[in-house]
Amino acid sequence: MSDFHKIYYDIRKPAISWDDIGGYSEIKERLKELVCLPLKRYEELKKLNIDIPKGVMLWGPLGTGITMLAEACAMEAQATFIYVSGQEMLGKPEVIKEAFASSVKYEPSVLFITDNDWLVPRPGADYEWETGNLRGKPPTFADKELTGIYISEIDKLQSDNRKVMLMGSCYRIDVVDQSIIKEKRRFNRKVFVHPPEKKEIKEMLNLYIKKMNINFSCDFDIDSVIEKIQGYTGWDIENLCRKSRISALKQNKDTISNFDFMESIKTITPWITPGMMKKYHDIFSQDCPHHYNF
Repeated sequence: MSDFHKIYYDIRKPAISWDDIGGYSEIKERLKELVCLPLKRYEELKKLNIDIPKGVMLWGPLGTGITMLAEACAMEAQATFIYVSGQEMLGKPEVIKEAFASSVKYEPSVLFITDNDWLVPRPGADYEWETGNLRGKPPTFADKELTGIYISEIDKLQSDNRKVMLMGSCYRIDVVDQSIIKEKRRFNRKVFVHPPEKKEIKEMLNLYIKKMNINFSCDFDIDSVIEKIQGYTGWDIENLCRKSRISALKQNKDTISNFDFMESIKTITPWITPGMMKKYHDIFSQDCPHHYNF
């Protein structure tokens, strides 16, 4: 094997568990069913004539922990985790082929490929969330040859596959060409990782607070902070905790106060705008429900 996997994709023993991910309890249970169970009990499922997913596409906002969810699947299933950055695959067909070959070599494995909106773009897709907002739109896309190679590798993997679970991600399901989703041999299950709601935000905030290694003053009120950070993703919450920690350090305090959080909130622009929040749920509600519920 070449050194491509050290540069463009990663083969590793998973180190992320479900407890490392804030919120999304229903999504975790769904992934245990779709990804972990087939890897752990393949023969039993086949004897029962239960259809095993060919591939699972996770989609939703950046910064919600989608990659962590995929790695947690690998950990629960005691499988190798192979992480492939779709962005890094552009112009590198030989790397795509090697990554797919690696998933078989190191099976049982979870082969997780990000940025399917870059790799298999839907012609004529509208990337606008609201007037003038194109946040997250890929700046460049795979050419037709690379897209064809990617799809060919998926089909080859699925033609005789028992011990590799294919997972993918994209930030919007409606801008990915439907050929890789509607085709039964490819990503025939979809999971919407919705923008964090109050429950997810609270659990994410609690996780980052535990990592801060500092005491909190008696006036700290987590619920008042949560009310102010609707629309935050995990990235935004991590940034908030970092800024609040720095605020306390600048004041030579050995505790963090509610004031530190409230002042830090003023300096952060959430990744998800209200228009994006609405659009995400509109896209989901208008999408075909079959591959979500089957």
